[in-house]
Amino acid sequence: MNTTNSRILRFAGGIAALALAGFSSPSPAAGDCWLDIYDQTDFKGNHVRIEGPAELASLAKLNGENWDNRIDSLVVGPKAQVLAYRQESFKEDTSGPIYHGDALKNWKESPKTYSDVEIAFGPDHKEHHLGELNFHHNINSLKIKCLP
Repeated sequence: MNTTNSRILRFAGGIAALALAGFSSPSPAAGDCWLDIYDQTDFKGNHVRIEGPAELASLAKLNGENWDNRIDSLVVGPKAQVLAYRQESFKEDTSGPIYHGDALKNWKESPKTYSDVEIAFGPDHKEHHLGELNFHHNINSLKIKCLP
């Protein structure tokens, strides 16, 4: 084997070793803490991946686009926990009566005069249509927490 071929093989072997080393020992949550959002149902349409941890008080300039009131479906990464808010800056609308969403859902009630101000999604959650949760195109701020 000539010197040039020997150098190429050693270089390629070194690159392969570096690549394997990088994939064999990632940090526990590396790459597993994220939220994928879509502007259409069933995980279709325009898409953005948001890496966690993150607190986004506004979605108006997310990835160079306005995602306020635009999210229609989402997928949560295996090490992520997400809180989504109707209002910007994680604000609660305190102008109306207190809404006990969980109790009303258990009673199979859903009055039109009330609405949840936030909603939580756990690890590996897939929501194909936020309209089923009354959050269709109604998210304006997000918090993504990374789990161990």
